[in-house]
Amino acid sequence: MSNQDYNSKSKDNAVEYALNKMESSPAQYKSTSKEKKYSTNKGIKSGGSVMTKVAHTVIPMRGDSRGEIVRKLFMIIAVIVFIGTLSYLFWELSDINKSNIRDQEIADAAGARFDFEADPGYSAPPHVENPILSEVTGPGTEEPEYIDLTPVVNTPLNINWENLWKINPDIKAWIKLTGTLINYPVVQASDNDYYLTHDVDHKESVSGAVFSSYRNTWDDNDDNKILFGHNMVQGTYFSYLVHYVPNDYSREPLAFYKKHPTIQMATPDGKNETFKVFAGMYVNTQEDCGEIFDYITKTKFADADDFNNYMLEIMDRSWFFTDVDLTYGDDILTLSTCSWPLGRTVCDTRWVVFARRVREGESTDVDTTVAKRNYNPRLFEYWYKVIGGKWRGRTWDTSKLLSY
Repeated sequence: MSNQDYNSKSKDNAVEYALNKMESSPAQYKSTSKEKKYSTNKGIKSGGSVMTKVAHTVIPMRGDSRGEIVRKLFMIIAVIVFIGTLSYLFWELSDINKSNIRDQEIADAAGARFDFEADPGYSAPPHVENPILSEVTGPGTEEPEYIDLTPVVNTPLNINWENLWKINPDIKAWIKLTGTLINYPVVQASDNDYYLTHDVDHKESVSGAVFSSYRNTWDDNDDNKILFGHNMVQGTYFSYLVHYVPNDYSREPLAFYKKHPTIQMATPDGKNETFKVFAGMYVNTQEDCGEIFDYITKTKFADADDFNNYMLEIMDRSWFFTDVDLTYGDDILTLSTCSWPLGRTVCDTRWVVFARRVREGESTDVDTTVAKRNYNPRLFEYWYKVIGGKWRGRTWDTSKLLSY
């Protein structure tokens, strides 16, 4: 038998053997379109490049089931959101860093350097983030706690206004809280929105600027100057205001106030004034959370009764009482920043600090030893719903209101 005949016979035997096997178990050899698709996809998965594998996993393809298409679309959306969020955070951190550098440059130009550099590890006091008081530690079980209550010493502000006005003619004043990062020019626009998102150089910024209410006239007609600033996570702008919130985790809840009882403000007319802090309160800004205390429009007082009533409303809500007295004719300074003790998603709240100007001939010293925590501040409905309790009436010593 020739090789050609042998090969032909072998081929015929092989074909006959295959046909017999298919007849005995046809399902093993009959391939459906679904199996072909699986075989093709499997080939892509096993033999394709990494990019091909990723594309097959994420991108909807012909033949995918409806559930598979939905899954892939959700995955695409999630990836886009992740990349967008990451890009925004990177931009925000970069913008904050640039703002910090620029703030140092402006302070240098003004001749009002910061007392110290920004602390990269800064975080808000824990009692500010969680207003629910912990159980008081029993006597003899406390860990040693050293608290320095020596008040900081203010040094006069000698501001170079000409340099500042070259940067921005909107600058109205300079404010400083000695020993903190609050050391900024105060600007003013025609509304209370612009400087929320723009810095002193008029550039868009997440940090914004410290700015005055547009209602302030910055003359002798102003009875109450109202300033706003962001509560930045790295401790800049008005972040340090929230340290005035009493720290009930400490044996000295008013330690920050006792070290920082005064605020400085200089103006272009040559005034270099000291203001004594006398109150601090949480304010609700949403009607669905309860009462809204209007502190952002009160720049003037019609008469003594108007002044007295406003001061009583403030002191009812203050989280601490001081030795600072008040009388009609006092110049008031109001400082406002964002703070979310109930969470950022509910009740857009503000922490507001109030101070009054040191009168002519009055000492700038404050007897901080008599300051005390008010455990009964007047709050709003949603606070009581979440935290509990209720307002039990006025507890402030109204004799401190001399014109009352």
